[in-house]
Amino acid sequence: MKGTRAVIAAVVVIVLVVVGWWLFKRTSGAQPIDLVAADRWAAAKKQPAADLFSLTDAAVNGDTRHVIAVREAPGSRLTWKVKVPEDGWLDLAVALSPDAWTKEGNGVLFRAGVSDGRAYEDLFTLHLNPFANAGDRKWVPVMVDLSAYAGEEVDVILNTNSSPKGVADDARNDLPLWAAPRIVAR
Repeated sequence: MKGTRAVIAAVVVIVLVVVGWWLFKRTSGAQPIDLVAADRWAAAKKQPAADLFSLTDAAVNGDTRHVIAVREAPGSRLTWKVKVPEDGWLDLAVALSPDAWTKEGNGVLFRAGVSDGRAYEDLFTLHLNPFANAGDRKWVPVMVDLSAYAGEEVDVILNTNSSPKGVADDARNDLPLWAAPRIVAR
């Protein structure tokens, strides 16, 4: 009986060690790639003009985050060349500046995607219109799976459009915020 207990205890210990090793291996991946770190921000391609973008802190419902703020424009694009880590994910949050919440407009279409140099693939789209929908007056967390591009050097692209597809452009009070974009390994 004592021998059986010892064998069961040994098996349990081995299982715990294996599970612990596996969990440690999964969580000890690559360091996050901070897309707004000074060197990466300087290297980012900013369209249609660099002066439309600024790095600042912005509060949305009392939650302050480091952001890329975009001035009113019919559309914007930020592009970073990045080598995607194994099990890589784009991690960020989006919102419209509280300055836009009570002023007329039809919101902003946020898009994130990847280009491998041959084609662009939209991986995330979200239309926020806090003027018409009070439920849009918050940070919206976004996690975009980039694992299909693991090990590849690709362009990670954040786009905004002044209106959702099929609606006439209306850039009034379009003040999008991209909070702390980074690439993480999960």
